[in-house]
Amino acid sequence: MTYVVDKQKDQRLVHSGVSWHNFKSIQAGFVNSPGIRLFYYRGEVEILAVSQEHEAFSGVIALLLGTYFVEKQIEFTPTGSFTQEKEGEASAQADQSYLIGRSSGVIADLSIEVVFTSG
Repeated sequence: MTYVVDKQKDQRLVHSGVSWHNFKSIQAGFVNSPGIRLFYYRGEVEILAVSQEHEAFSGVIALLLGTYFVEKQIEFTPTGSFTQEKEGEASAQADQSYLIGRSSGVIADLSIEVVFTSG
């Protein structure tokens, strides 16, 4: 069956009462799905299908931040939207994230999340 999806808006699905084990299974199912972001916090899962507008806005923010860091001679490493996790409790994918200075940690020093709201 074929159907039209409105790609102009972010699509969200939130479900509560999900174990960490089940979340990891869901996460594995979306591993090759670009444009899908998964979040988990203490039993609540959010699946976000980001819109083209969302991605464009995220790209503009990345460009502006990169320009600022270069102009101010701030060492940085863009780490994109890699998954940051606290085993068994939380998992998140920022739109953009950065290690600042000589930081080499697994948790970003700066994470940016684009959120569109109505109104």
